[in-house]
Amino acid sequence: MYYGRKKGIIIGIVVAIIVILLVAISVFVLLKTDLFKSNKTLFWKYAGAGLESFEQTPNIQLEEIQKLKMQSPYILQGELTLNNEESDKPENIKLVINGEADKANEYTHMSSKVQYENNTIFDLEYVNNNNIYALKSDEIVTAFLGIKNENLKVLFQKLGITDTSIIPDFIIFEKNKEIFKLTQEEKKHINETYINVIQNTIAKENYSRQTSAVIEKDGVTYNTTSYRLDLNKEQISNIVLNTLNTLKTDNISLSLIKEKVQLLNINKENIKTEEIINILDEIIEEIQNTEFKDISFVVYNYKGETIQTEIIIKNEGKIVINAKKDNVKLMIENYNQEENNIELELTNKITSTQTNIKLKIDINNETQIKIDLINTGSASQKSLNTTCEISIANGDTQGNITYNQTLEFIDELENIIELNETNSAILNNYSKEDLNILLPAIQERMVQVISEKIQTIVEHIIMNDMLNNEQANEIHDQNNT
Repeated sequence: MYYGRKKGIIIGIVVAIIVILLVAISVFVLLKTDLFKSNKTLFWKYAGAGLESFEQTPNIQLEEIQKLKMQSPYILQGELTLNNEESDKPENIKLVINGEADKANEYTHMSSKVQYENNTIFDLEYVNNNNIYALKSDEIVTAFLGIKNENLKVLFQKLGITDTSIIPDFIIFEKNKEIFKLTQEEKKHINETYINVIQNTIAKENYSRQTSAVIEKDGVTYNTTSYRLDLNKEQISNIVLNTLNTLKTDNISLSLIKEKVQLLNINKENIKTEEIINILDEIIEEIQNTEFKDISFVVYNYKGETIQTEIIIKNEGKIVINAKKDNVKLMIENYNQEENNIELELTNKITSTQTNIKLKIDINNETQIKIDLINTGSASQKSLNTTCEISIANGDTQGNITYNQTLEFIDELENIIELNETNSAILNNYSKEDLNILLPAIQERMVQVISEKIQTIVEHIIMNDMLNNEQANEIHDQNNT
């Protein structure tokens, strides 16, 4: 019964390991291609080259900023603005953020205000210290409402959740980041253990080659050689089943899964190997009853370089990938006309003091979304300026979202808010009966406040539209006299 509750977590870790395994396979075969020239070897060679083309320049700028944020206090100011460009006098809503943090001493304070036409319509504060995470809005409740990061199982039981087996007693946030990280030794073990399992499951007849495969890319026609791997639904099922059955007897990988699950701090008792194997048996049974789709992978080689990769799902659609360092283009083509066709391009430009990320998305040649993010500054300069602009266009309707933020590292924070029983209500300290009274009352007040704010905004918009129409009519009348 206990292992069944851990099923979702184990599945996530297994999937992550399989993904890393597939990448490792392509790289492994790439290193061996000087010895073998079969369709199988050449497919994996150029598939591996295609994976390498996804390589992104390491973002040393933001890595160093992140390290400094964990060591030094900082303050930030940000402003997010929503504009509707369809109107001659665009309505705008702003979110103004002011914050300070000292991560080394586990303290964060953020205040935010929602403004409409420069008038504050809602405010919210967030504070984290003394292992308490709390929110406050004076219009809803005058004290901070928080949760202490301890005895969480008991708290959730008070809130009416009977099965708390997957809820930890407390959350260690930094450790959770380590769940899907693998060391080089662990990656090497996965590679060496499973590469033969997967390769031996795929017959050489599944690989093929086509010379003079003509494709068009960015308006240029290329005469390529393509290498293809075709897998039917039974073969895909066999690959997954063989991999999972091998995992059941792989003590090193089973220990690795146990270690990652334990990082979640779900239960004081360590999960047992037998429990993981039972979960794997459940997954295997589900796979045996799962209907897969036939899938083909095609890589296009032009003058020794992989210039395009395709993933084709039978009767469903295909994904076309064009990638080079710091630039990825992706096209999703659905054969079903009711589904969206999507084109995406991601570009990075990274230096020691500036990061520029651009993302373009086109949906059915009707909706265009553009995101432009720029970070300027460095840890040595003790500052970082962020600008992000999102534009959305659909026919004549256009709008944009802009966000500007300044972050500055300082020596010491002033006026720190200490959360305690006099200025905050800690839910952990309340009885189940008290929570059943408190939380519905807060929810009711929250709904009331939000409804009033929405009504205020709608009334302003209607009023502005009426004024705009009156002005337009006046101009029209003046032009006709």
